[in-house]
Amino acid sequence: NPSPTLVLQKNEPVMLRMANKTAEDTTIHWHGIELESFNDGVAGWSGSGNRLAPSIQPGDSFVAHLTLPRTGTFIYHTHMNDIEQLTSGLYGGIVVLEPGQRFDPRRDHIFVAGWDSDVEPIHLLVNGDSLPPPLVLEARVAHRFRFVNIGPAGQFPFSLYRDSTMVEWRQLARDGAELPPAMARTVPAREWIDVGETRDVEFRA
Repeated sequence: NPSPTLVLQKNEPVMLRMANKTAEDTTIHWHGIELESFNDGVAGWSGSGNRLAPSIQPGDSFVAHLTLPRTGTFIYHTHMNDIEQLTSGLYGGIVVLEPGQRFDPRRDHIFVAGWDSDVEPIHLLVNGDSLPPPLVLEARVAHRFRFVNIGPAGQFPFSLYRDSTMVEWRQLARDGAELPPAMARTVPAREWIDVGETRDVEFRA
């Protein structure tokens, strides 16, 4: 299963302690977010001069100091032995909200896609499940769908149908950046998403 979704607030300093309970070194990278380099989680690369981010040894931990400068949908994931560790679930979604805003799971839905192994044919999981449970949507209200692809490779679509007919949704954001009004279009409900990308759309049932 993937790691849990983190719900954070814009411009609020947080400290996240990552404890390595695996048998090998790991790191956590905060994907698509502007951060102070040392906390960005690429061992031996993040940071500067003699102060470079370490890998997290088995049984050890690392505290990342984060202040997220903008709202949106982002990802955190391992940045070592990527295929084995990603397919073991060392990844998760990040939702960054405005200060004081609360995450409402009745209307805000995140779908994090990954692999369950690197064996062919590739077997995709969404939120850690090959067959997620049905999602009940309240009618006549706006629902935000947040899509994340953090498989080791490959592009695939998220789409939505009513019976056999594709519905429409409105594009809201791409890779954690809100779209300007001219680009926030209502389009057929299919988004092709590549590795490391996120999309946000709005759907009214």
